[in-house]
Amino acid sequence: MDELWLGMELLRGDKSVKPSEELRVAVTFPRPDGGPGPTKYPGPITLDNVKEFVPEEQKMKQGIEELSKLGFKLTEQGRLTVSMKCKRDEFENAFNIKLKKVRLDPKQNYSFDSFYFPPTPSPWEPSPNLEKLIDNAYIQWPHMYMTPIPSAQPPVVSYYHLEVPQDVIRLLSAEELHAKGMKGEGTRVVMIDSGFAHDSHPFFTVHGYTSKVFCAGDTEDEKTDFLGHGTGESANFFSLAPLADFIGVKIAANGLGEIEHLNPASMLEGFQKASQQNPHIISISLGTDLRDEKSQMQRSTLPNSLKALEVEILHAVASGITVIVAAGNGSFSFPAMMPDVIAVGGVFVDRNGKMQASNNASAYDSKIYPGRHVPDVCGLVGMKKKKDPYDRYIMLPVPPSSLLDCMLDDFRVDKSETKPNDGWLSFSGTSAAAPQIAGVCALLKAKNPNLTPLEIKAILQKTAIRVLKGKSNPESSDDGKTPQRGARATGAGLVNAYDAWKQV
Repeated sequence: MDELWLGMELLRGDKSVKPSEELRVAVTFPRPDGGPGPTKYPGPITLDNVKEFVPEEQKMKQGIEELSKLGFKLTEQGRLTVSMKCKRDEFENAFNIKLKKVRLDPKQNYSFDSFYFPPTPSPWEPSPNLEKLIDNAYIQWPHMYMTPIPSAQPPVVSYYHLEVPQDVIRLLSAEELHAKGMKGEGTRVVMIDSGFAHDSHPFFTVHGYTSKVFCAGDTEDEKTDFLGHGTGESANFFSLAPLADFIGVKIAANGLGEIEHLNPASMLEGFQKASQQNPHIISISLGTDLRDEKSQMQRSTLPNSLKALEVEILHAVASGITVIVAAGNGSFSFPAMMPDVIAVGGVFVDRNGKMQASNNASAYDSKIYPGRHVPDVCGLVGMKKKKDPYDRYIMLPVPPSSLLDCMLDDFRVDKSETKPNDGWLSFSGTSAAAPQIAGVCALLKAKNPNLTPLEIKAILQKTAIRVLKGKSNPESSDDGKTPQRGARATGAGLVNAYDAWKQV
């Protein structure tokens, strides 16, 4: 079962919305040697063998053309896969299949209650010509941004919180590096999220933060961020690496950003666009919960619908790109569980400097990748409280007209001492932690451009501050009640930018 995109019960109105007739589809292609493609390969795809799955460019082009004849439209292209969209009847006609309406778990706060997906089991009967050109085509499930419900805040509030950039710089030990002029210059970092409206908030201009933004798939208007999530979370990155070349990749905001379409945003499209930018680092603050809907236990096999994203990430890492992913907030999150990414969990630092594991962040052993434990390292994440579940921790700038800033304030969901449309939110989750660590990675890469993803992860783990107190989010366990504790909750611990930089 794929995960809640973002818990916004009050924002989505009538939940019984008819699923969209427009589908998002991930297409994979055959291997050049004639062997089984990504969705049919019987063993694991790893850094060692992923390049064997890179299809011939001409065959890929022919596959796209053949699908285009059937009504499919290309939205984004990676090196191994493509993203396309089509109408429900076009998918059914292309593969001789009847899709059914699948109801999503009503206990989870999806932005819609159902979507169209093939029944299980189902036939795979494309035309003979199409069958020769593609490996498979999978409809994409919804996913989430790794943030609990954020609450809008003015710049001054009565409760303890962190401010950007100064508190993030201090608590991740980057002050001395900045004093030396080490601020990530010369590195290219891509962040995939809901948008990056940096021009609409004076915080970014006052601090001199600059960016380029590209739209993935068929999203539009690179200067806007309807939701506000990407704009806010990017301030965590700028705090650590303000001189890096920041590239934002905007993806559809999963129905809330494009209410008229109610299409799930495509992480695959975002990653394909990100890979095109020749980045050193890619930061992802979203994911898919691999929890079985019936048993509520972690899945033991990766759904074929996620194989395209898996191989694109593996190819990126094998090509030297460091991929940073939020570990999740109580989920068995993919792609954070992939062994070759840096999965970022959470540590809470209180007003006295005492540290403990965030009880909002995920920690678990992957059943899909044996021996893989999440997280690897941690950034700064708030604590969930029984009487206040909103994890307010880091004050972040968001577009004043964004959904998070305006509508949450109007609903007054949490007595957050704020007014609508003030341009500030106090929120965190591992959505905040991932771009923090991406910023630290940029500092390391700026010092030594030849560092590999594996070397960067090893340095972060070797120099992290051990955090043995506290426990993780119990929801990231099969019974939903048993959290990880100590180092099992925090991995190697809280990242220490200065000590890591000295090891390079």
